[in-house]
Amino acid sequence: MDTRTGSRTRSILLGLTAAVLALGVAASCTLGALALRRISEQGESLSELSGALNAAIGGGTEAVTQENDVAVAGEYWIRSTEPISEAYISGDSSGLDEKQLETLSMASGVLDGIISGGMTGYEKEKAVYDWMCANLSHEGGVTVVVPTASEYSAGPYGVLKYGQAVCVGFATTFRMFMQMLGMDCMVVHNSYHSWNLVKLDDGEWYHVDIYSDAESGNYANFNLNDEMASGGHDWDRSFFPAANGLEYCYAYMNAAPLEDIYAVPALVREAVDAQAAPSLYLLAGELGKDGQEILGGILSSTGDAVVEYGSMNGRDMWMDYSIQFVGGEILVILNVVEYGAGDEPGEGLTDEDYARIAEAVGGAFGDVYAGGEDAGWDGPTDESAVIY
Repeated sequence: MDTRTGSRTRSILLGLTAAVLALGVAASCTLGALALRRISEQGESLSELSGALNAAIGGGTEAVTQENDVAVAGEYWIRSTEPISEAYISGDSSGLDEKQLETLSMASGVLDGIISGGMTGYEKEKAVYDWMCANLSHEGGVTVVVPTASEYSAGPYGVLKYGQAVCVGFATTFRMFMQMLGMDCMVVHNSYHSWNLVKLDDGEWYHVDIYSDAESGNYANFNLNDEMASGGHDWDRSFFPAANGLEYCYAYMNAAPLEDIYAVPALVREAVDAQAAPSLYLLAGELGKDGQEILGGILSSTGDAVVEYGSMNGRDMWMDYSIQFVGGEILVILNVVEYGAGDEPGEGLTDEDYARIAEAVGGAFGDVYAGGEDAGWDGPTDESAVIY
């Protein structure tokens, strides 16, 4: 094959791979009913296509059957943090380098604040999950305080120091916390996403995807079994242990029976009328294909109604939802989110603030920037100095 032709072919295939992985990233988050089912049905095809493309560009078709030293999305590396957890358990940190020592200090401070004596393994795990959802956010790219996103958002050091993470960062940080507490935990991954498997008090493994629950903390991806997790996740089941437990699945444990799917809008309206921003867990019986589509339509329309309700009542709110399948039954998770709920409104900028801002910007960029008509600054006197 001509070298230039081969290069063009490789570029096209890599572009197709990127598109496939982009679809996978979207699938890694909590999905609505209809999208969730489509992703579940197409998961096997996605894996086969990814493998075929890898083979075409010379990458081979072998799945990566190891937990650590694997790059997710070709950029975010899963690294072991056992030296830190072992130092925490033993009390001997002499073998750690400077960054590991700082990570140990930050992580120890977190655990000191949320873990108390007598807690069960599940209670410890839930305390860590709650803290991470409340205090960490999704990494939004390179920022002033995070100079190299791929380095600092994928490992516990950067995650705890800067409070932002990609999925690998959430997964490796959660695993580090669990191992510091003496609990078995793994990072599960495919080519585009990573999350955790943790073994709890019943001896069963459970899936935990904090990345997908971050900032909402609604337990939609907390302690799932394989059946539940498979709706939005794809992994090498021949390598990672099976997750069969339900005893510690928070959403399932707290789900109320849903005898009539048409009652969902009234339940949500009752919650928003009470000025609550709730998470509702509802367990419906078996629903056929038509019933599932009707439920998806009810949830979508109710979500639209919540937005309109908030708009008419001066409340910025919306509703997230997901559907999971549990032993033939359907678990519905609803999360009504209200922006700024519980927060005191800010005072806003004063005229003096605007004047000082205009003065600072005008002083620095007066030769090139005219400013807005309300900026409180007349702009440069020499119009020829303005660059458009």
